[in-house]
Amino acid sequence: MLLLKRKSIDATQGALVPLILAYALPLILSTIIQSLFNAVDLAVLGQMASTSAVASVGATSSTTALIVSSFVGLSSGSKIIMARQIGMKDEKALQKTIHTSLLSAVGIGLIVAVAGFFLSPLFMRITSCPAECFDGAVTYLRIYFAAAPAILLYNYGSAVLNAAGDTQRPLYYIIYGGVLNAVLNVVLCLLLAQKVAAVAISTAASQVLGAVLVMRRLRKMDGPCRVRHLRHMRFHVKPFLRILQCGLPMCFQNALYPLANLQIQSAVNSFGVAATAGYSAGSTIEAIPSAFNGAFASTTTVFMSQNIGAKKNQRVRQSLWRCLIISFTITTAAGVLTYLLRNVFFGILLGDDLLAVEFGGIRSRYLLLSYGIAAISGVCGHAIQAYGNTAYSAAMSLFGIFVFRTIWMNTVFRAFPTFDVLMLCFPVSWSIITVANIFGCIYYTRRFKRGKFIKLT
Repeated sequence: MLLLKRKSIDATQGALVPLILAYALPLILSTIIQSLFNAVDLAVLGQMASTSAVASVGATSSTTALIVSSFVGLSSGSKIIMARQIGMKDEKALQKTIHTSLLSAVGIGLIVAVAGFFLSPLFMRITSCPAECFDGAVTYLRIYFAAAPAILLYNYGSAVLNAAGDTQRPLYYIIYGGVLNAVLNVVLCLLLAQKVAAVAISTAASQVLGAVLVMRRLRKMDGPCRVRHLRHMRFHVKPFLRILQCGLPMCFQNALYPLANLQIQSAVNSFGVAATAGYSAGSTIEAIPSAFNGAFASTTTVFMSQNIGAKKNQRVRQSLWRCLIISFTITTAAGVLTYLLRNVFFGILLGDDLLAVEFGGIRSRYLLLSYGIAAISGVCGHAIQAYGNTAYSAAMSLFGIFVFRTIWMNTVFRAFPTFDVLMLCFPVSWSIITVANIFGCIYYTRRFKRGKFIKLT
């Protein structure tokens, strides 16, 4: 674990490959550990409740991703801006961006919490949630949405730490929150008759802990990103407009995936509870290669943005190529290895429900073996965002994910309504996005060489 000795990474100096790995490794571990702890939710329900309870949680995945993850896009936008400001050493502008970002997180989170409480039944009806798990799914959603301010505050606070080169402490906070979640899962499932509610409360408590720990770190850290006095935090209009400029397309892009998947989730639910449970379990184990993909994509953004701010143009291009090669190699290997071990994971998550295992195996075959495609798309797409054009990726996602999947569902799947054809939609749409991002990355890299890129500060 020598790579974890660095508490903070300066992307503007030093050998790139060790720095990239040192920055990305905690992000990878954070996502995998978070997924493992999320899997505990399903495992506890599988052992202490029923397949219907597992399906209740699984049926909410697309909705929670749509409502919460879309707003996390703003934190990604602010991270790009902050990374540039760190590279430029503009502490005054950086502080305004940090304060505005954190206050926005709390405000948006409160809106999501209130709206989510009232709209949860509607979301479940839209996704054709099976009747056996409808009430449980609504209960889970309402409790989950109640923690939205904490969820967003954690993500926006982590974006500040990540922009400053610190990916380790968010990893520790994930571990602390995950342990709390696991312990409460067992305790509350023993105490409460409603097992789904017990799991939801445990998840919400872990999110609150994460938010508290992130804010505590921001208060105590050294350097230009420190939040010195909470009472002196102010909302600034101009930084907020910059965050919107950079982050709104990313919010839109983040929303497209779960929005497009709502119709897929609805189709999955139509195959029955076993399909819903298997689909959810497959999604859980895919978090392993997805962690590598997401970590190296995020690393690309920060490394390129810091060096753009520092005006180290050659290092910007070097960061892009190093991240691309490393991400493709490692993410592909992670996908293949996870596929080979899929039945072990399904045995833990689904027990002896052979039909659910069969559905999960179909999903895994089409998605886990395609993560090399996703890795290329992730790095190229985030490189374009680092150059300042976040709208391009959103536009490509609009076509490749939302439009294409809608067409697929209403033509190919309607003609051949099998679970295999439904899952094939994922790698085909990934391939379309990847081709678009490769061409976009080449175009914006050439523009950058000529000194033409979007100024975000």
